[in-house]
Amino acid sequence: MSDLYKMIEGVFPNTEILLIYYGGSIAYGLDSELSDIDITVVLEGFRGNLHLTLGEYDLFVFAKDRFIQRQTFDESIIAYHRAAADNVMSIDRTLIYINPSFQETLDQLLIYDDKEFMINHIAAELEYGRMRFEVNTNFKSHYHVFRIRGMVDHYEKTGRYELVVEEPWFTKMMDFKNNWDNEIAQNYVEEIKSQLDYLENYRNEMIQSGLG
Repeated sequence: MSDLYKMIEGVFPNTEILLIYYGGSIAYGLDSELSDIDITVVLEGFRGNLHLTLGEYDLFVFAKDRFIQRQTFDESIIAYHRAAADNVMSIDRTLIYINPSFQETLDQLLIYDDKEFMINHIAAELEYGRMRFEVNTNFKSHYHVFRIRGMVDHYEKTGRYELVVEEPWFTKMMDFKNNWDNEIAQNYVEEIKSQLDYLENYRNEMIQSGLG
């Protein structure tokens, strides 16, 4: 058993670990040596969800029912967590541990309609992204606006909503992600705002056309 598994087991006694996988930049294939190490944890015998730092790891811990609710975009889950529901798309690469008893549930969660998932995912990003943008136009998390914009373009080309960010959005995403705390980020303020508007209009059009 891995050291991480044992650490989690020690912090959450009297629970059963169902799933551990890398989230954040690692899940999206955008990590560097400066990236946080985000870990998603699903537990049986735990209630609710929480975020805590454990050594070098940032743990995002969910009760089984709360994780399922996140993946199905239940609005009882805050937009911050719903906006990260796409981090399971790379779980073949990021899986650390799965309890055999949870395999069927995970497999079912990985079967979804691309259009429906995209519409719900955009809604979560709009809610979270607009709130963050109103607080501060230079939060690092704004790179997700470009990330999702590129995923939408990929969907338009392929019919698949997956972790592929088309150009020019990949370049814009990485430039902002790497420079969010300096003057370069200022060049993107208006574009972030305009792309939030684009995503909202795109989602509305999808729904109105009967595709949602």
